[in-house]
Amino acid sequence: MSKPLTSKSSTAKSLTLSEMAARWYLRMREHAHNQRSAEHHAFEQWLADDPSHAAEYDSFAHAMRQLDSAESLSSLADAAEQQTFLANEARRKAKQQRLAQLMVVCFICVAGFFSHQQYQVWQAAPVMQLAAQNPVGKIVTKTLDDGTKVTLSAKSDMEVTYYRHQRHVLLKEGEAIFEVTKDPERPFVVETDTARVTVLGTRFAVNRLEQLVRVSVDHGRVKVEPQPEPDAASSESPSLLSREITNGQVAEVYPNRAMVLVNRPASDAFAFLKGRLVFDRADTSEIAYTVSRYRRKPVQSQGKQVRNISADINIQDIDQFLHGLPNIAPVKLQETPQYTVLHSQH
Repeated sequence: MSKPLTSKSSTAKSLTLSEMAARWYLRMREHAHNQRSAEHHAFEQWLADDPSHAAEYDSFAHAMRQLDSAESLSSLADAAEQQTFLANEARRKAKQQRLAQLMVVCFICVAGFFSHQQYQVWQAAPVMQLAAQNPVGKIVTKTLDDGTKVTLSAKSDMEVTYYRHQRHVLLKEGEAIFEVTKDPERPFVVETDTARVTVLGTRFAVNRLEQLVRVSVDHGRVKVEPQPEPDAASSESPSLLSREITNGQVAEVYPNRAMVLVNRPASDAFAFLKGRLVFDRADTSEIAYTVSRYRRKPVQSQGKQVRNISADINIQDIDQFLHGLPNIAPVKLQETPQYTVLHSQH
């Protein structure tokens, strides 16, 4: 037989009144078939000890009877089901909200990407294109859409492309003088195979010779930088340093992409505008390449290059200059059906 619960036991003293009422309720349900048991006697004694015991017991028993009824259980089940439904709805709505936020972010990213792509396409679309080729012996000046003036020397070839963000000239051959209209929003860029010249507003000349590219600045400021080797991997390409040159300065870029500032008058590059050619410590290769721009029969240089030849001649007197060249340099002149050949006599 289980030990009766009494208010005077050590166990009862450690329990609250509600806990004791709950325990008596469970005991009485267990011994409901025997109303004369010692357990019932102890319960009656517990109720008589204090009026609060009976009140607490009745309250607990009423609550348990409510729970036992089918209606109450149905209400509790409905409440639990409703709580579960509301919790699921809250989770579903939170998930939908997160999904909607993610879709908005994705839409913004996609829209931004396509907007950027469209902007790049818009910027890359040419707004003006021009190709100019000068025959041997002819000098031409062209005024571009923005007011920039370009003077092409004889036997020169260039392509001009204006974009919304840049003005670009590819000098394929020959020599050109540029008087650039200032436009800070659209830099003016001149490129050859070995050099790149960037300017905002100035007057300068670019001369693409056989062995070098020469940039001469009359006034203003330009940035000159060697072009990377076309077949070199970017990770293997050496760092190419740029140089700014200004009033009266001259820079030369060589096939190996070396660049130097040279001590020579920048004004020499503009002499062809007045019908003159100026050579300052030139070699026979530069002389042959330059005079061939103004001569029906081109000139070739063969053998070891003869250097340090200086001369200031009229373009109309090129033949006279060539025939007199052996008098000032160790060279021999030879005429062939196709070329006039300068042979070194070293």
